[in-house]
Amino acid sequence: MPLNIRLIQYPKEELDMIDSATLEVLRDVGIKFPDKDALHALKSAGADVDYKNMLARFPEDIVRDALKRAPSTVTLCGRDPKHDIHLGEGGGTHFMPSGLGAFIYDLNTGERRMATKEDTINVSKIVDALPNIHVLQVMVSPGDVPDKVADHHKFEAAFNNATKHVSNCIAPITSDDGAREIVEMASIIAGGKEELRKKPIFSVHQCPISPLQYEVYGLRSIMEYAKNSVPVCIYSMAMGGGTAPATIAGELVIINSEFLAGLVLLQTLNPGCPVIYGTVASVMDLKTGVLPLGAPERPILQIGVVSLARYYGIPHGMISAGHADAKIPGTQAGFEKAITALPVVLAGTELILGAGAVDSANTYSYEQLVIDDEIWGALLRIARGFEVNEETLAVDLIKKVGVGSHFLGEKHTLKHVRGEQWYPRLYSRVKKSEDFWNEEILGKKDLALTARQRSKEILASHQVQPLEKDVKEKIRMLVREAEGRLSV
Repeated sequence: MPLNIRLIQYPKEELDMIDSATLEVLRDVGIKFPDKDALHALKSAGADVDYKNMLARFPEDIVRDALKRAPSTVTLCGRDPKHDIHLGEGGGTHFMPSGLGAFIYDLNTGERRMATKEDTINVSKIVDALPNIHVLQVMVSPGDVPDKVADHHKFEAAFNNATKHVSNCIAPITSDDGAREIVEMASIIAGGKEELRKKPIFSVHQCPISPLQYEVYGLRSIMEYAKNSVPVCIYSMAMGGGTAPATIAGELVIINSEFLAGLVLLQTLNPGCPVIYGTVASVMDLKTGVLPLGAPERPILQIGVVSLARYYGIPHGMISAGHADAKIPGTQAGFEKAITALPVVLAGTELILGAGAVDSANTYSYEQLVIDDEIWGALLRIARGFEVNEETLAVDLIKKVGVGSHFLGEKHTLKHVRGEQWYPRLYSRVKKSEDFWNEEILGKKDLALTARQRSKEILASHQVQPLEKDVKEKIRMLVREAEGRLSV
């Protein structure tokens, strides 16, 4: 077995203290749920509900009971079973794109522009082809369709153009009615709602509004999804020093409180529904007011959430890492993504989101999506470590080759080199120096240009396993009907 080099884990005594502080906040402060059905459900579970202020306060016993009901594992199924991802089983690290962007850099012109439905299709195709991005989140929301049906179009593009599991962040004004229609879409592909429960080919993730409250549309959406046993990830976007205490420990108490309150609600509505612990939290840069996604404090927070998920026996995923504050794809973005993702990978995080995002996730990039796939491949190689056994120690081979010779022609080398060594796909290791370098040479050599060409090649050549024609038409009809209701 490979040596386990994933060593980063918070000590149990510190997690005990965070857990105790969280329970105190849930009991004495509570969480705002701006929906009467949610409050009624929580009251039935034993929460202390203040209907006037839409607050629910949680005794410890109902939190512990909800944790017992929540599954410790969840399978995120692909349309093609070879892409199934098993969370909570120690199956290694997987990656997915960042999402919910309004802007993208045009693949042909480099212009920053509003994203369109065509971009949702193209992103889905590229993710389907990339080997180190295992789950599809459509990076952008289409700006050329009504906001109310943006999720309909994103899921239609994803289901039609990828065979990997689809996990999208819920769009800002998608509510329970939209959630029902997207469940219907997936049910058509899966062969019915019962089959979808057995084989969840999609999941959703939603942010609470820190500190300590949920937003009404997203709340109603996750309630509807949970009732249908669609895996739901709750991931806080707390900002240390702004919407959470400036201390890492205090921010984790906010994140943990928001997650556990949502878990209680969803387990009350549908005991046993899969709930995933995630986070996109960071600190607030108090000099500028910016939420820096390339900040070194981020991996400290994310590892805290991964540690808490293991502490509670809850699957974790949609852990945000590998984002960047760089404004364009390329060198700075690669640096920020590597330093924020590597510690999270070494913590054994099972599903990381962040690919494709630049500009603090305000803008997205085809080129950066392809570059990130390259970075993730290298990080996965680091995380895999190495095996120690008679075959890999190669003592007999070393004796055979002896002093001063080489191992190039040995069968052992041919047998192990591809499994042992990682090879880049975007750049060359050939030794050829430039006679000089300046800004023009630097621009021509930037990895973003190679990634742009690779993106175009994928879109021109990659063939996605298509949905059956009648399934495709039924999904298209659902989208048209949702659009038609907007004009009534």
